[in-house]
Amino acid sequence: MTYLEAALLGIVQGLTEFLPVSSSGHLALGQALLGIDPGDVTFEVIVHFGTLLAVVTVLRRRIRELLVGLIRRDRAALVMVGLLLLGSIPAVVVGLTFMDTLTAVFASPFVVSVMLIVTGGVLFSTRGLSGERTVNSVGTGLIIGVAQAVAILPGISRSGMTIAAGLWCKVEAGEAATFSFLLAIPIIAGATAVKVGGLVAGGSGTEPWSVLLVGAVTAYASGVVSIRWMLSILARGELVRFAYYCWAIGLAGCIAFWT
Repeated sequence: MTYLEAALLGIVQGLTEFLPVSSSGHLALGQALLGIDPGDVTFEVIVHFGTLLAVVTVLRRRIRELLVGLIRRDRAALVMVGLLLLGSIPAVVVGLTFMDTLTAVFASPFVVSVMLIVTGGVLFSTRGLSGERTVNSVGTGLIIGVAQAVAILPGISRSGMTIAAGLWCKVEAGEAATFSFLLAIPIIAGATAVKVGGLVAGGSGTEPWSVLLVGAVTAYASGVVSIRWMLSILARGELVRFAYYCWAIGLAGCIAFWT
């Protein structure tokens, strides 16, 4: 992979991680169109780390409030952190149990395209939904967590699934998005730690660290833009528009990769 390809894929990752259009799906399709053999998921995990830093940057005030609340044993902060941990469990279980199978799925751009069409259907189902609740119950946290676990499949948008699940539970759109973005932190951090540990121990990565760094930096910069844009989109109630985009890209991918 060249530095230019890494930068392009990093930008794609950052822009699509928080928009409800599946970053993993776009990354897989981008690699297929550019003729890049990813070898393993190292590059994807590293650029995901770039988007993790983007979350921390944009939501730093909310994160700081949670940390201060934990220190002071504030009930609201304790409940929110507990729900974030609870919501992370389904994805951890699915990821550890089916990692080899899911890695194989990444090799099929046609399957990714089909899953993008499914994502479009999920987004379209939120049409007309609105709510005023916050994520403050075990049931809501677990439902959003299960949605995140489903989104491990490439082509299924993590932000789209989790925000849609929040809207189904009558959570206010901005709160659903914030919870979704915060929920990404433990999952991305854990996946990055596991992969980096493997690289340090066995040197199993297929790309030089300099290439990975370029991808991470561009993913971070575009991720910051993406989060802020997504929050403004939700404030205008325009989430459903991304359904048409997912359907268009998914259908084009199905046609292009049919064989």
